[in-house]
Amino acid sequence: MTLDDVDAVTALDRRAFGESGWSRRYFVGELTESPISVFYVLIDRDRRLLGYFGTWHVVDQLQLCTFAIDPGAHGLGLGAVLLNCVFRLAQRLGCEIVQLEVRQSNAAARGLYRSRGFNEDAVRRNFYAHPREDGILMSAPTPPALETGFGRSAAARWPSGLALDWDDRAGRAAERWPAR
Repeated sequence: MTLDDVDAVTALDRRAFGESGWSRRYFVGELTESPISVFYVLIDRDRRLLGYFGTWHVVDQLQLCTFAIDPGAHGLGLGAVLLNCVFRLAQRLGCEIVQLEVRQSNAAARGLYRSRGFNEDAVRRNFYAHPREDGILMSAPTPPALETGFGRSAAARWPSGLALDWDDRAGRAAERWPAR
C-alpha cells in the first residue's frame, strides 16, 4: 500500500466497517510514521481495489491490525487468498506467529480464520467501539509452507493465477500463485 492507495482503501474500509472503520489520517499515519507497519493492497488487472490488510511487525510476531475485502467481491475466495498473503508476509519477515483481534459477532471472519489454523485464545472485553463489543484474540503459527491454490470462484476469476509484487522489510520479490 502506498499513499496513492489511501483514498480507495479508506473508502473500502468505510464500506466494510461503517462507523468503526479507520480514518484516512490513521492510514496515512501508519504508512508514514509507524516503523512497525507493513500494509498491502489486493488489486485486479484494472487497478480496482479488491481488498487490503495491515500488519504490525514486532520482532518475531505479526499482528494483523486491519483486513478487509470489498463487500462487492465477497464470496470469491479473496479472503482466503488475502489471508495466505498475510502468512506469506509472516514467512518473509521471519515471524513465528500471526495474531489478530476480531469482533465477537463477526462469524464469517472467525470461521475464515479458524479454517486457516487460528485458535481463539482470549476475549478482550469491550475492545471495539461503534458499537461497543468484545474482541476475540486469535493466533496461528506461521506455516512452513502455503497452499496457494484457489477455490473454484477465485480460479474462475483469475484462471492464470495471481501475480504478487512484494516490497517490504524483506526486500522486493515477485511471485505467482499458483506457480507455473
